[in-house]
Amino acid sequence: MHDPFIDTLLSRHGVRADALRCVARLDCEVWRVRRQAGPDLALRIYPMAHQDRAAIDTELDWLEALAAAGLHVPAPQCSAEGTRLHRHPDGRYAVLLTWLDGRHCDRGLTPARLQSVGRFTGALHRVATALHAAGRVRTQREATPLDLPAWAAGTRPGMQRLGTTHRAVLRDAAARLHEEIEAFGRGPDSWGLVHGDLHPWNLLFVRGAAGAIDFTDCGMGHRAMDLAATLQYLRYPLVNNHDHRRQYPALHDALLRGYAAEHTHPPDLARQVSVLVTARLFLTLAWMLDDWPALDHRPWGPGFIRGSQRALREWLAYSPGA
Repeated sequence: MHDPFIDTLLSRHGVRADALRCVARLDCEVWRVRRQAGPDLALRIYPMAHQDRAAIDTELDWLEALAAAGLHVPAPQCSAEGTRLHRHPDGRYAVLLTWLDGRHCDRGLTPARLQSVGRFTGALHRVATALHAAGRVRTQREATPLDLPAWAAGTRPGMQRLGTTHRAVLRDAAARLHEEIEAFGRGPDSWGLVHGDLHPWNLLFVRGAAGAIDFTDCGMGHRAMDLAATLQYLRYPLVNNHDHRRQYPALHDALLRGYAAEHTHPPDLARQVSVLVTARLFLTLAWMLDDWPALDHRPWGPGFIRGSQRALREWLAYSPGA
């Protein structure tokens, strides 16, 4: 049984569905629409917490521009009246998109595939730069706020769920990371519209070419963050994913090489990526503290707690902040 709103929205687009299946209810609610004629579609209903119309319009404008440039992304669909966004009776926004085919890779993430991801990410940022120049980036929302000052001060909500020693490591690492990230600056070669969460589970491959889903958290940020998102779980395999550490240098270099072929970048890009790969450990931990009823809610939770603490200790020892 599904919400009658879905039928109303599909009828506005002239779509008759053979089958509907809910495939996600984590943040957005996503339905796969199998229709009688034509390829599958994806119906996305944004959560009540995501009501920033300027941010959503920027996302949809970016997706349209990316699809027009031939990139493998979900393309927004317009209704017969030319409407992209629809309003659920409870106030949530909804949009109909093309369904993105392809397959995820974990063990199969080779340097060739990482180079393809780099080229894809560089193309994302090139199109984003053109969109900004055209005045179509209408949001200043930060894509992936790390909230490092609160971590450093020990005031970040949820920290009390962690042990005293762990909190001390988090405070020291957050203070150091914040100082280094602030030094990157926000010049046009470093800062702009980014996806924000290009981790391997948001990447899809078709005949070796990379594409991506889940642009809902896109916003302003350091462009290196999109590269760091891809590399985080390859450098720190802490969520029961394949251990890529033996070939990490080759994967890292292939990703940056692909990116450089498509988009200009600051001379310290590799340094920015390295710092942000480590900083993203705080994003994963924040998700666990905010959304999990217990830190062992998923089987890899306790291992992530131990492993991320160890990784931050090692980073502090290796990067003394001179």
